[in-house]
Amino acid sequence: MTSPAKLKKLSCNISIDDPVSSSSESELVGDDEDEVDFNCQLSLDLHGAEIEVEDDDDNDDDNDDKYGSHRGAGKVSSLPEGRNFKIYGEADSYHSGDSGLPSKPSKPSFSVTSAKTMKDGHKKFVLYTIAINRNIGSDSSQATIEKRYSDFLDLHKQLAGLFPQTMEQIFFPRKVLTGNFRLQFIAERSRAFEQYLSHIFSHEEVQSSIPFQDFFYAMDIRRAYKFMSERRFQEAIPLLQNASHIQAKLIGEDHPDTVVTFCGLVVAYMSIEEGEAHALGYAESAFRIIREAQNSPFKIPLIQTLIGVRWRLNKEKRDLETLLATYVRPGIGPVDMPTLEDLVMQSLSHI
Repeated sequence: MTSPAKLKKLSCNISIDDPVSSSSESELVGDDEDEVDFNCQLSLDLHGAEIEVEDDDDNDDDNDDKYGSHRGAGKVSSLPEGRNFKIYGEADSYHSGDSGLPSKPSKPSFSVTSAKTMKDGHKKFVLYTIAINRNIGSDSSQATIEKRYSDFLDLHKQLAGLFPQTMEQIFFPRKVLTGNFRLQFIAERSRAFEQYLSHIFSHEEVQSSIPFQDFFYAMDIRRAYKFMSERRFQEAIPLLQNASHIQAKLIGEDHPDTVVTFCGLVVAYMSIEEGEAHALGYAESAFRIIREAQNSPFKIPLIQTLIGVRWRLNKEKRDLETLLATYVRPGIGPVDMPTLEDLVMQSLSHI
């Protein structure tokens, strides 16, 4: 059995906001051994425009057979003539008010910040970097994910199966047979993806669905859980960090799922050498969120963990010891309860 071909990255990066003077219809990628470098940005007015956007792997006959004409997968068509679709992206960034403090958006915005032409064996496809923008306090950083057309198509087909009436009203870009690496097509498809993500995010039932969570962060959490089950905590950390950043931008830092991921990072950092300082930061963040929660099973184990971490780092812990004492009734002796790691692993196993 031959080993699978490795992806070859072709350095074709585009950003999607400034005018491009060229109207060339040539593809971005030439022969297999060629590398094309360019930096260009494109601004498009899509109001009433016709967009036909092709699949990642246009030359993949099997892929064409698999997806066919997308029947039963929601609305997959060009933009209806004369209909205005709001284009969400960097133009929807949030700015500070007169007070100088960052204003808090009501919801995140999505922008495709770059597109890279990749090679997988003899096939080429475009990998899109999607930024999730949302100011949280003083944090105006972006969370990012990388997806190709087939990832979006899989998401759309799953959502269409779960929410057919909702998804019937949401435009999804279809593939075309030729020109899949042209600048204008890539830019048009990028804007269509931004609009698509903004539209599906506006539906709460979609936000809480498994396909939506898988698309953004749940797959990373499942991979992290596997590493943690194998005691490979160092490899789990970057996956949990990325997932927690995306969760904070999408569903908020105070969401119970985000708190679980923070606690997962506490457990992972506590299990590696010299990880206490990082563990402390995530533990303090998680505890700040659930401090007033009455029924969180993570509360007492998190307090116990924080006391231990502060002690090892020579930091004040008496306030936490006093707080912990309020949860222990005098004279009842030691209580057998799960550790923070027990709770984290149990929670992550269900994602």
